[in-house]
Amino acid sequence: MGMNLQSYVPKRTIDKVMCVYMLLLVHNVVFYLYFIVFPWRKQTFDSSDLTIYLYNAWILFLYVNIIGGIWKVISVNTTTRGVILPTVLKPGWLYCDRCQTNAPPRSYHCQFCNICVLKRDHHCIYTGRCIGYHNYRYYLTLLGSCILLAVFTSGVSLSLAWDMLGEFSAYHLAGYIFPIFMFLFGIFNFYKTYVVLMSFVCTLFSLMLSGLAIWHIKHVLHNMTAHERWRGTQTYDLGLQENFRQIFGQNWRISWMCPLIPSPLPGDGVEFPTKDSYECPKDL
Repeated sequence: MGMNLQSYVPKRTIDKVMCVYMLLLVHNVVFYLYFIVFPWRKQTFDSSDLTIYLYNAWILFLYVNIIGGIWKVISVNTTTRGVILPTVLKPGWLYCDRCQTNAPPRSYHCQFCNICVLKRDHHCIYTGRCIGYHNYRYYLTLLGSCILLAVFTSGVSLSLAWDMLGEFSAYHLAGYIFPIFMFLFGIFNFYKTYVVLMSFVCTLFSLMLSGLAIWHIKHVLHNMTAHERWRGTQTYDLGLQENFRQIFGQNWRISWMCPLIPSPLPGDGVEFPTKDSYECPKDL
């Protein structure tokens, strides 16, 4: 059966715009590094060929992780669609009048996706998908790879941007933060605007994405969703190691490194062990 590619396209206009923006930004960053920053560093700092090769390999690894993560977040179904749900309302379950089905614990209806999502955390506008039980691992891998790319790009390109701006001053700082305005007023040419803008955007995203990662660290450490965090409940906190396994799957020790590493999740997204009912496996 052929895949319906239309089903992978975000439904909302804002989701489509942000998804395209993210893809354009990632590819621009890779282009910026390969064809502007790395050649400049090789010429300016006399970087060895080995260093440049390692830089290239690192960016290629992050690029594969980001594109693979986006694809996994979008393509993996984490909704109740296709899940056989009981007709009798079980304890801890809720009835969703919009889906007209019984919703499992930790599941919530998304008004944007118009369906209940298993262990729903939030709706991601950059992928146009809800982040839930089956794709949370891929979202975290995507987030981590984006942070590494942004931090790395900011680190290696900052000296290039300030080399073009000149010595530090309030005027040059304004030029670093608002390069587009400098271009519109004819102060910067297109090349200088592009170099400074990419450096500033990566620095800004390094801070923004790091803040987002800090927010999600608590979710991972305590095996909770955003809804459970707002309610102040840690019902499903099973201990650090088991929490990682619940989110990153059976191969949790390495699966966080790359979204392409197979790592089956221990459950089905419908029933979950709780802190009170879970018994930690004992070594034989």
